[in-house]
Amino acid sequence: MKSNPLLIIGAIFAASFAGRVIGVADAALNQPEAESPKPDASDAHATSAAEPIAEAPTHDAQESKNTQPAEHTQSQAQPVSSPHNTAQTDALLAAIKERSRVLDAQTVRVEDRIRLLEIIEKRVGERLVELQKNNDDLSGLIAFADEAADQDIALLSKMYEQMKPKKAGEIFDKMNPTFAAGFLTAMNSESAALILTNMSTDKAYEASMIIASRNAAVHSQ
Repeated sequence: MKSNPLLIIGAIFAASFAGRVIGVADAALNQPEAESPKPDASDAHATSAAEPIAEAPTHDAQESKNTQPAEHTQSQAQPVSSPHNTAQTDALLAAIKERSRVLDAQTVRVEDRIRLLEIIEKRVGERLVELQKNNDDLSGLIAFADEAADQDIALLSKMYEQMKPKKAGEIFDKMNPTFAAGFLTAMNSESAALILTNMSTDKAYEASMIIASRNAAVHSQ
């Protein structure tokens, strides 16, 4: 069996490439670590210039830390309203408003009652004035009637005196004893005695008792 020249050349090339790779790897492992480069002057100046900027927030943060307890103390010193106290205050205000509403309603009712009483009092006063006027008119009518009655009695008495005693006695028997007594009182005593003589015994007795009782009442005053 003959050997292929291309395979032989490829194997040689692969072996040579592998040897080179192994040598490079060994050299890299054995080489000492390179020292870190020193910063030059320009880098140091840039770093020093940047340091105050980095420290500024730290200073502000420190001041905020220093001022924070004072603010916290001030906030603690302020009174804090409790929800329970707020509820009590609201309830008290509501009770005051309700009491004020009730008092206002009562005041309105009292004022209405006062106005009603004033109206009633005015009407009663007007009624009293009217009644007083009517009473005065009635008193005048009664006085006029009494005067007229007295005049009528006096006139009739004169007429009965001029009548014959017998005829007058018959008329007086038919009268009410009180009326008969009134007429007899207005007459002169002689005419009255003649008429009583011509009256029935019972009527004459009743008329005489009425006249006697009137005289007794007048003497007792």
